[in-house]
Amino acid sequence: MRRHEESVGVQVEACVTLANLACNNNNNMTAIAKEGGIKAVVSAMRRHEESVGVQVEACVTLANLACNNIANRIAIAEAGGIEAVESAMRKHEGSAGVQEKACGALYMLAYCNDANRIAIAKAGGI
Repeated sequence: MRRHEESVGVQVEACVTLANLACNNNNNMTAIAKEGGIKAVVSAMRRHEESVGVQVEACVTLANLACNNIANRIAIAEAGGIEAVESAMRKHEGSAGVQEKACGALYMLAYCNDANRIAIAKAGGI
């Protein structure tokens, strides 16, 4: 993701790959976070704000990384993931795909995490 930051296609496919690796696999979730995957996904969301594809797949990736992983929920919030998801929702109000996947990401980030719930509310997620 870092080598081809400007390529929308690379960012979409990288997010899809990370989401699949993270799905129901705590070891992979932890490894992805340790290797900078969370920051790379949030960076892709910021760099490609206009891309529906990047926003959708990045939201899926963040949701999968946060699923049943308290440390990743915290790391995603610290990396600016909540704000990135909120921004995607505002920028792509007309995209059902972005809205659906962003809601899923916010749900996973808020699950059993009061600090993230407050951050989501402050960012306008309620």
